Amino acid sequence: MSKKKIIFSILAFFAALIVTLIITFPLSAVASKIISDTVTKNKIDLRYDKIDITFFGASASNIKSGPLVIKNIELDYNPIGLIFKRISFKADSPAFMLTGKLAGSNINADVKASVAGIAQIAGMSGSGSIDGKIEYNIKDEKGSINVTSPNKVSFNHPLMPVAVDSVQGQADIDKNKLTIKNFSAKGANSLNITGFVDLNKKKIDTSVLNINGEASMGNYPLKFNLVGPARAPKFSIKK
Repeated sequence: MSKKKIIFSILAFFAALIVTLIITFPLSAVASKIISDTVTKNKIDLRYDKIDITFFGASASNIKSGPLVIKNIELDYNPIGLIFKRISFKADSPAFMLTGKLAGSNINADVKASVAGIAQIAGMSGSGSIDGKIEYNIKDEKGSINVTSPNKVSFNHPLMPVAVDSVQGQADIDKNKLTIKNFSAKGANSLNITGFVDLNKKKIDTSVLNINGEASMGNYPLKFNLVGPARAPKFSIKK
């Protein structure tokens, strides 16, 4: 056998071996075990029904963290993309639709949130939708969020129902702190909010709010505070 044929045979053997490993390696079982151990060790509030991971993509279904439920998460990548940390992703829940990309340490994502879905988590009702753009650096743990509404929005809080024509807002993330630079809503009612949220990434619904706001209900101005855990914040009216 010639030298060229020997080299070709060796390359063909290793190519077949790599393909066989990719096809037969129990990646889902290994990854599921790692995720389960990590969640248990760090006491992260995370549950899911099923996870499926291959060398060319991953998916998980019925993910739950506190009151938040995500029906599906899908990751799209390839072995070369994983080396350079290039992954496309999307997530679908009753409260929002999220699509985005990871490139290196940078995440860029678009989100379309359902006000009705968000309100339902808090046991209330609402209507309309809000569009958002998220930029986040995993290494620095810093980022920004910008939101706008393409339509009218209503939120039926028992103490302060709000119905507005438009919404816009900006917030910054710095490690475990979300700072609301401004959040405003305009229409028959108006709303302006500033403040911050101390994020608990292990159990998001226990994140602590510290928010100040002003609202106008027709001709009646109102100043208020919203403080405490996100799942049950305390609402108080300022004099």
